[in-house]
Amino acid sequence: MLFLKNNKYSYSQLLNEWLSSKKKDIKEQSYIKYKNIVESYIVPIIGDYNLKILNENQITNFFNNDKIINLSLSTKRTIIYIIKNSIEFGVENKIIKPLNNLDIKIKKPKSKIIYLTKSEQERLEQYLKRQNDIKSIGILICLYTGIRLGEICGLKWEDIDFYNKSLSINRTVQRIKNNDINATTKTKKIISSPKSDASKRVIPLPSFLIELLRKYRSCPDYFVLTNDTFFKDTRVYEKYFENILRKNDLRLLNFHTLRHTFATRCIESGMDIKTLSEILGHSSYHITLEIYVHSTIDQKRSCIDNLVNYVNPVVEY
Repeated sequence: MLFLKNNKYSYSQLLNEWLSSKKKDIKEQSYIKYKNIVESYIVPIIGDYNLKILNENQITNFFNNDKIINLSLSTKRTIIYIIKNSIEFGVENKIIKPLNNLDIKIKKPKSKIIYLTKSEQERLEQYLKRQNDIKSIGILICLYTGIRLGEICGLKWEDIDFYNKSLSINRTVQRIKNNDINATTKTKKIISSPKSDASKRVIPLPSFLIELLRKYRSCPDYFVLTNDTFFKDTRVYEKYFENILRKNDLRLLNFHTLRHTFATRCIESGMDIKTLSEILGHSSYHITLEIYVHSTIDQKRSCIDNLVNYVNPVVEY
């Protein structure tokens, strides 16, 4: 352990101490994520700073660095967590003095949510229903539940309640960096519990999906997409989705577009934000609002039509 009385210790050394302390308490994928961010972004910019002189302005200026400005909102939030948590760790262990005015705020970048139009969704659904195989049904599940790529790949038959017409999210498949020194591949596949308590959720299933799934129903411990004890690789399933888009002359969009499409259709149909947030597995409905505050041209047209009808009601005789 480092101590404040030594003037030579740098912030990078504190970060290493913090990472070591976290390793035993967090999931492997979380540890690897933190470690990669520390090594890729934090250490190269402020890692050499002496702990004796580390101050609030240096950390605030860190976020104005060109390498940081263009990062995603999610990555910036993780960086903020790492910096604040590592400094708290340092204060608790008498490694560094408290930074009393450390108030890191970042603005949410204005980004456009990409989703399928109604006509694109209709064309995709028609193709999937014609195929009527379990991989195609898996994409339909994503379109009507908003579950993530890793969640559909980790779905087992025991997670589907045919009587109550619902599915439960209990695990997720991920591909993470392989830190094994003897590894022959850069990444590895893992299956783990969802990333948060909010991600563990029960989602209603439409009746038509229950009927499509019923004829493929198998051993409770089998994965839905493979009908076996092994799970589908997320990269393989994403490639399968891409090929379907090509076959149907649809825009080449990533798999996450299905989740955005589901959320957009829910908002268009009048679903309240709190319900949508719980279905999506967000930890707070504020996150749902941040992402899906946009309104489509159809929504805007409907609002204008409602306004006209309100001001000038049609009188029926």
